Amino acid sequence: MTMRNPFAIATILLTGLLTASCYEGLDFDEYAYQSKLVVDGWIENGDYPTVVLTRSAAYFSTIDSVALRKLAVTRAKVTVSDGETEEILTLKKNEGYYPPYIYQGNELTGKANRTYWLKVELEGKVYEATTTIPPPVQVDAVWWEPAPENDSLGIVKVRFTDDKDMENYYRVFTKKVGENSRFIPVYLSAIGDRYFNGETFTFSVLRGPESLSDIHDDIYFRRGDAIEVKVAAIDCAHFDFWRTLERELYTVGNPFSSSGNEVLSNISGDALGVWGGYNSSVHGLIAE
Repeated sequence: MTMRNPFAIATILLTGLLTASCYEGLDFDEYAYQSKLVVDGWIENGDYPTVVLTRSAAYFSTIDSVALRKLAVTRAKVTVSDGETEEILTLKKNEGYYPPYIYQGNELTGKANRTYWLKVELEGKVYEATTTIPPPVQVDAVWWEPAPENDSLGIVKVRFTDDKDMENYYRVFTKKVGENSRFIPVYLSAIGDRYFNGETFTFSVLRGPESLSDIHDDIYFRRGDAIEVKVAAIDCAHFDFWRTLERELYTVGNPFSSSGNEVLSNISGDALGVWGGYNSSVHGLIAE
């Protein structure tokens, strides 16, 4: 669904494990760090499943392009099934990611109200996860609103109607046409309907960073920008992963430190990360 840096996800997941008990004089070299598999996988309505696999790294590891490339996992067997059709994903090189390797399907596509099973087989171990693509979101309006202190800058507003008959969870992305090559998750992108169940809800969209390891303060769009907004319905486990990951990221404000909160993965088999389904719709506007 999105071109993401999976190592950035791994970094934030690991900090809770590596910094929750930091004491002066503690020698981390005394402890042998056990690397874990990191899964960053998704399937979107109308699109093929995509899975990025890497290894986690110890807090004090050398971090450079060579080290990051070595974290890529390229020898796994990755299978996705909807209960009727099963497909083994193909490893492909894709420079839109770093490390530049993804597992991708070319037969099975995402459909609303279906469940999808992921199985990763690697070095004699099996890692599994399940996700569902919910019904679509009813988006009523998307517009740009200038900031009171500077009318050349502003924020995007989205209004949608929540389904009162079920618990709903959402994730929101934006893409600035001509600048972004992909959809970028907005600031605090995961939203649950706990406080607006069954209501028509309006919220402000603040631009998020392209990389989780490079947080910035440029949250506005400029007058004249061509913008695309993607609003996606997701299931509860998928929501819990992004909610807890973003809480860790934005509360601490530093991908190399931790608040000690647990990031909730839906991957079984002692792995990190997420396998998530999206039912997405895209809405374009000009900031004016």
